[in-house]
Amino acid sequence: MRHHGLDHVMVPELGRSDVLVAEISRLLASPVRATRAVCELRWVNGLFCELDRRMRAGAPLPRTWRAFGCDRGVPPVFRRGIAYDYATDCYDSMREALWKGVGTAQAWKALAEVERCWRRLNDALTERSPLPEPWLRE
Repeated sequence: MRHHGLDHVMVPELGRSDVLVAEISRLLASPVRATRAVCELRWVNGLFCELDRRMRAGAPLPRTWRAFGCDRGVPPVFRRGIAYDYATDCYDSMREALWKGVGTAQAWKALAEVERCWRRLNDALTERSPLPEPWLRE
């Protein structure tokens, strides 16, 4: 059984997003048995929900993310283009995949999909993609 010790970790506010991203990546990088899939999916969902909440509130980005345009304000919708659509699609896919696993078999399949979606989102933001629409900063 894996213990997720984030509840007990004292992390400075500035580094909290870094810890969430690292923990999501760590959990999804190591496959679990099907019997643990439901718990693992719930845990990843909770971490991502906290990251989502923080990003929507304007918390500092994780240091590994080099998201484009965070310091220049949000361009108008008609000037956003494909990169913004891709980032938002990655975000939407991640949110949707997190809600797919109800039973053990579904959760196990959902974890694999969540891992793919997370990799796309995390890689895009690491490689200077713009932030997804829900995280854009005014």
